[in-house]
Amino acid sequence: MAPDSQSIDGLVQQITTSNNLEALAHTLRTPGTSGRDVREFILASSMSSGQDPLSVLDLRNNTLGVMYILSARLNIYLNAQSGVQRPPWAIVTQFCEIFDPEQARLAPERIVMFAKSLTRYAQEQGKLKLAIPLLYSLATRLPTTLSTLTPIHHILLLTTLQARHITPEITRLLIEHPIDDLYMYTNIYPDHNLSYIDNLVYHYLGGVILTKTGNYTAAIDYFETALTAPSTTNSPPAGLQLEALKKLRLVQCIAMGGPQPLPKYTSPVLTRILKSTPYQNLINAFPGSLHQKDRGEGPSSGNNRLKQLVSKDRDFYASECNLGLVELLVAEAPKWVIKRLTETYVTLGLAEIGRYVGIDDEQQVRALVLKMIESKAIIATISDSGIVTFHDTPDTADVSVEDIRTLLGDLPSGTNLTKISVPILLEAVQVQSTHLAQLDMGVGRSKEFITKAIKTGGGISSALSFL
Repeated sequence: MAPDSQSIDGLVQQITTSNNLEALAHTLRTPGTSGRDVREFILASSMSSGQDPLSVLDLRNNTLGVMYILSARLNIYLNAQSGVQRPPWAIVTQFCEIFDPEQARLAPERIVMFAKSLTRYAQEQGKLKLAIPLLYSLATRLPTTLSTLTPIHHILLLTTLQARHITPEITRLLIEHPIDDLYMYTNIYPDHNLSYIDNLVYHYLGGVILTKTGNYTAAIDYFETALTAPSTTNSPPAGLQLEALKKLRLVQCIAMGGPQPLPKYTSPVLTRILKSTPYQNLINAFPGSLHQKDRGEGPSSGNNRLKQLVSKDRDFYASECNLGLVELLVAEAPKWVIKRLTETYVTLGLAEIGRYVGIDDEQQVRALVLKMIESKAIIATISDSGIVTFHDTPDTADVSVEDIRTLLGDLPSGTNLTKISVPILLEAVQVQSTHLAQLDMGVGRSKEFITKAIKTGGGISSALSFL
């Protein structure tokens, strides 16, 4: 007699005895005559003996069945329907850590349903931060590669921001595994396939997280991807793309000294809208902006203008959750003023630098310059009398030792640098040139070489084929 699929006892029996996972997935997915709501309640119920089906099933070997039961139970429990036992947090945690990805891929919509309920469940238990590693496990183990975007990814990033807890694993995932593929559902679930909105939300949230961790270069890449996310034909840009553009411009000023050219496929609608907001005036007043009129030829009125604009629109930036980023932009502006001064002056007093950056206290100016020297943002020295001398950056060639060794052979002893100095590079070239000249003279004097050239009549190229 076939097991009863209209009771939890019968479903547990099928889960534990089935040798055909695809058939089992079909059984669990098909509600039968009872309807979907009744099937969900059956999946969330206890066995006739009173046992919790989760205590009977193996969390890894029976991943498919456990996934259906856990997602159904969490969903019903969180919607305040009586008669459903709350799943133990320990079992939820263990399942996320050891589930079988191959079985989970047979019903991806259920693991997404489980991930959404997991966040709510953790928040209800006051454990939102603890949900982050569980969601990370689901998002990274469900797809076949770490660069595949799933519907769980944006849930993970949103939970991370809500919990204000950015883990090193998430930062590495964003930086080391940029998205290059989308998780595609089978033909059974065509309506669940990812859309451009999923791609947009993930890259926007990723940009926010990377900005918070100070990974500005990667953050700029993420905001640009969100900004140019393709949409359906003739549809207007999404509001989130405008938010991405605002943050992109602010981060560009902070990290690169001013706004940079936008990606080719940026919607002109977005740039027009931005020009009508306080952000445009703020960006134009930034010391590194092309629109900033003060180019280091006098006291930095532009830097003071920046502070005035922020003070004027402070409430506006706070309402848009960008006040922290705007304040960071103001804090970074003096550094870019000083970097511009190095292009014009060889020496300047601390008081003079203070007038350019809008800081009256010489000790604050000294601390700022020292910090820039320590971070290698500039190369300078400060005398006891408070005179700052700017030095040129030593000439370097952006070539690694490994790259050049194959071309020039062994470098001078002791050379083990990330950047090879130009004198060392020239010395290596000169050694190799001398060696080639000696070889050329030796070949030219070779009787065998001359005889070969005369006999073949092919000139140098034919003679060289003999070597």
